[in-house]
Amino acid sequence: MKNIELNVDYRTKSGNKQTRKLRNENCVPAILYGKGTRGRLLKVNERELNNAIAKNGENVIVNLKANGMVVPAVIKEVQRDHLNERLIHVDFQPITMHEIINTDVPILVANGERVEKNGWVINKQMTELKIEGEVEKIPPVITVDASKFKVGQVFRVADIEISEELSIISGKNEVVFSILPTKDRPINLVFERVEPELVNGEMKGK
Repeated sequence: MKNIELNVDYRTKSGNKQTRKLRNENCVPAILYGKGTRGRLLKVNERELNNAIAKNGENVIVNLKANGMVVPAVIKEVQRDHLNERLIHVDFQPITMHEIINTDVPILVANGERVEKNGWVINKQMTELKIEGEVEKIPPVITVDASKFKVGQVFRVADIEISEELSIISGKNEVVFSILPTKDRPINLVFERVEPELVNGEMKGK
């Protein structure tokens, strides 16, 4: 995992009123969860957090800096407004180096445009892979080159190659993506014309 730094401040209040106050300050409420504790309330500058996630993704080690102290942590959950994608809340989990963790790693399907040039469609069924291993050895993203596949082929979890120091928790038979014929082919709606037949000299439809 990549290491980044993020400035945070401790807060003592929670609730809707506090959330509105933080929004007016362009801050996001957050919690640093600890083992066997209710968690430490934090607030983070919204712009700084947005920039950090946009540049590095969510699968990183975040060194939280507050009051002259640094706490290494990982992002466990990011909540966003489903209408405007604005950050609503962030959960952090403290970690120690070499700690074994279980986390979701994003799957990036690269070179999709080459597949589309052939008139094919990438049918994605998984966007993340659950991996277990030492926190610093977990990759920020897993990249798969879609241009190596042809129509009709299926790429499964079992086909993913990762370091022997890591374990894949997701089911090996789960489908990551498949290559399908183009969905833009027109559907044939032309029906064969059926001529009426004569029965006893009278016309009768079939």
